[in-house]
Amino acid sequence: MPTNTTTRRLAEAMAKESPSKAAFQTDGGSASMDFVLDYDQMQGIVPDILGSVKKSGDGGLERKLPAAHPYYDWLYASKITSIQGIAPNGRLLATGAGIQRQHQTFIRDAVTYEKYRISIDFETRPYLVAMDSTIKAQQEEKTWYYNVQDHSVKFKDCKEYLRYLDIDCEQNAEFLSSPQGQFKFFRSDSLPPHDTSISNQNGGGVNIIIAKRKLKFTWFFVPYEVVFQDQISYGLGKVNQYPFYGYPAGSLLLEGVEVKKYPPPFQSFLADPLTQGPVASKVCDVTFVVSCLVQSENDLGGGRPVVPPAGQFKIPFGHNLVPWPGDLNFYYTETRPPLGVGLTSRPIYGSYPFERLFLVY
Repeated sequence: MPTNTTTRRLAEAMAKESPSKAAFQTDGGSASMDFVLDYDQMQGIVPDILGSVKKSGDGGLERKLPAAHPYYDWLYASKITSIQGIAPNGRLLATGAGIQRQHQTFIRDAVTYEKYRISIDFETRPYLVAMDSTIKAQQEEKTWYYNVQDHSVKFKDCKEYLRYLDIDCEQNAEFLSSPQGQFKFFRSDSLPPHDTSISNQNGGGVNIIIAKRKLKFTWFFVPYEVVFQDQISYGLGKVNQYPFYGYPAGSLLLEGVEVKKYPPPFQSFLADPLTQGPVASKVCDVTFVVSCLVQSENDLGGGRPVVPPAGQFKIPFGHNLVPWPGDLNFYYTETRPPLGVGLTSRPIYGSYPFERLFLVY
């Protein structure tokens, strides 16, 4: 028999001994519960329990959060292990769900029941679960500087990276070389190596071992359509224009993107604007593979270099700094265009607001 409603519209099943169980260990926890639901409440029960996601139309997402455990509210529904009818009350003719969903079934009618027992597993999640209203309250307008002339456009930072995002970090040591060719050092006080080309004549190409981190930002359960968008491709090969997740501007370099796609627990077939296929019905996990280089203040030659301020296209930190053989400190480096051609010098890596990677249009 059910008790009063304990989570949304579900009522916990009750017996002489509780059918619900929970277990916890040092690396997480899990629980299972049985609930009872009336037949007329079954519509939409799968996304109501496990959650759903869709585009909001303003660059963000609308998320129906998974059901939280009524006692251990840091555990969220991860699986419906069974749905079982209780007390037959009639038969239901099996019909199609619409022209977008085509199927054939050998079962022409099915038994309906007065109530249904639903068994649910709950688990911890590796990311923060937050409601739409919480995220929308933190949204703000930012500026994207997209070239060395600091031409810019405004965009809405929808803050979707504050939820359903997990970060992995691997520590690495590797050799860093000073690039040779049409590059020069830049120093604000004009002392050496200011305005010096990097070449074999001044010791260019020196190798020093540095500590680099490989970061993976995994964004979970998002519409598969996002991987086709320009917001992601624009950021490849660029450094972060603004501080991101506590990492200074210029310290993160987007090297690649990995995608794992899968059908959601409840699948609604929508017309995909790209291929007119079933792409829009799928969800995915998107992993941004990032190289992280953060120099110590003690390794910055002459103090932090001064060029156009952080937040514009030229970012004088991280991957845009290279070691000078004279003292093995790091200095800002940019191109040296041939004289008389009217080109503007630019850093080794252009910059891009990583916040735009998480926009959904």
